[in-house]
Amino acid sequence: MGDNIVLWIHIVAAAAFVGPQIFLSVVMPAVNLLDPPARVKVVRLLTSRFGWLGWGSVAVVVITGIENLRQTAALGVAIFDPDVRYMWVFIAKMALLALALVAVGLHSFVVGPRQIQLMEAAFVAGSNPGGLKAARGATVIFSALGLLTSLGILFLGVLLHDHSFSALPV
Repeated sequence: MGDNIVLWIHIVAAAAFVGPQIFLSVVMPAVNLLDPPARVKVVRLLTSRFGWLGWGSVAVVVITGIENLRQTAALGVAIFDPDVRYMWVFIAKMALLALALVAVGLHSFVVGPRQIQLMEAAFVAGSNPGGLKAARGATVIFSALGLLTSLGILFLGVLLHDHSFSALPV
């Protein structure tokens, strides 16, 4: 039973990381319909709250992922044997995780805040400052990359948990 609780917490945390990415990719374009002061306020509020949720969930995913790995090894699955699929699927999952964290990190801490600053400057100046269009484009690229890699991570997690697949020889 305890093994399943750790897996459940891992899945809930993964959903808490991916869910806001899906939500924001659907909702953010509609925010452009708001007048500039409201748009800046909504974007700042949504990205701040979802940022805390997303990055907090990453910590939980890492902790529960380590425990899931330990539990899988205890079942006798050769998790680090290069002749077994598990290791290669795990490596692919970790590579996607690294890419997702870079993409989401750049989006959360560099590109997104820069876009908000430019939006605020546009509101104050009453015109579109240079760089806002490029910042929006970069935001879309990094958020899409983060979302796609996160969805790939979920798929690879399913493959890892299916030992009828992952425990087989390469």
